Amino acid sequence: MEIVALILVILLYCFGFLSCFINKVPGPLLVAIATVLAKCCIDSVTGGWLQVVIVCVLAIAAMIASKMITKVAKAKLHPYSKGASFATTIASILALLILVGVKDSSAGTVVAVFLIGFIVLPFVFAYLVEIIKQKNNGLALKSAGSATAVYLSDTMLKLFILGLSFYLMFA
Repeated sequence: MEIVALILVILLYCFGFLSCFINKVPGPLLVAIATVLAKCCIDSVTGGWLQVVIVCVLAIAAMIASKMITKVAKAKLHPYSKGASFATTIASILALLILVGVKDSSAGTVVAVFLIGFIVLPFVFAYLVEIIKQKNNGLALKSAGSATAVYLSDTMLKLFILGLSFYLMFA
């Protein structure tokens, strides 16, 4: 039974990791479920119930913050279309595939692919969508910048929750 639980926890953490880059999937919720399941079913987990509660509360806060980040960015920065948001998601999936396909695993190559794939590529994709929709270069740049900023902040927030959960439960 513990092996099945371990496999399920690993799968939930993997889906939680993927959802950090795919903004339509509730990654923090998957991580919270994985954390609770790990604590309940796996004997080698080092984290206690306090750590589980911390991860669950932070996961809920991250989901709320994610929604608020989007609203604030559209109000304070510059409004962007759903197409731009979708474009950043597609770009991040493409970047994940490129990162997996990189043969040279030196630190410089991984960092370069990560920076280009997860910062530049989403911006370019969002810009292309916005330039097609708005036909105005200045507004398209602002909209693409807003969409990319929301994508990056949301992704970093989700990665923080994932890393914290993994650290508290298994370190």
